[in-house]
Amino acid sequence: MGSKKFAPEFPRDSNGWIVFGRDQKERKNLFFPEEVMRHPAKMNFHLEQSVIEYVAEPGQVLLDPFGGTGTLMIAALQGMRVILLDIELGYHKLQSEALENLTKVDPEAAGRVILLHGDNRLLLPIPCNHIITSPPYAQAMNIQRVRTRREDAPDNLLVDEDIRMLEYSKDQRNIGRLNTFMYNQNMEKVYKLCYESLAVGGTLTIVIKDRIHDGKRVYLSKWVDRVCKQAGFTLDRWEKWKTLGHAFTKIARAQGKETVLDEDIMIYRRST
Repeated sequence: MGSKKFAPEFPRDSNGWIVFGRDQKERKNLFFPEEVMRHPAKMNFHLEQSVIEYVAEPGQVLLDPFGGTGTLMIAALQGMRVILLDIELGYHKLQSEALENLTKVDPEAAGRVILLHGDNRLLLPIPCNHIITSPPYAQAMNIQRVRTRREDAPDNLLVDEDIRMLEYSKDQRNIGRLNTFMYNQNMEKVYKLCYESLAVGGTLTIVIKDRIHDGKRVYLSKWVDRVCKQAGFTLDRWEKWKTLGHAFTKIARAQGKETVLDEDIMIYRRST
């Protein structure tokens, strides 16, 4: 990648954070089903595209071990092969619907996409050139029930989000259901498997956001950096972007709670 700039067409704020902007228009003009538009945890389209442009070349194989809503499939339209893994049947069905739509738009591009439903800890390593992913957080998917709407609530937003997240967190093996200790152990394994999957010179891009716990910032990005280096990776680039915030973030801010405004984009390389 050398002197290649990252996301040069996007502005940066006073902190140097990239300002990507919203992506609903771009998604609607492509092949993503309507359910993806409503999902709160999809990767920003402009961010994903910027990473693809920075790390990959046509003909290369790109993989996402936490495939989610399937944003990485946009790389198939650019001449790259794409492999998506997900343990949740709900996400796999969502990706399958997107692939069906892509087949109607561009059959050749759709032929470059492989969808795998299963546990990435069992499916990896899979040979590839680049991995781009945004992993789940510890206990983020451990949703036990749907909250009851409060009488003073302006809408069903929180209730609807709970119903949606329950649909995508049914598998008991989902890493996002684990407590922090077990989560860390399992994610260390995943990052080692990512290293084994990549060809020499290949990259692993992780998009992750620090959290607020008991009023203090938990630097998940620092943990990721340490674990990836222990797995054998070298850091190529570390950027931040100014997140747009979803409904939960806006509610927390309205309640006077501290929130994290930046998200880390961490690009690692397998050098040997």
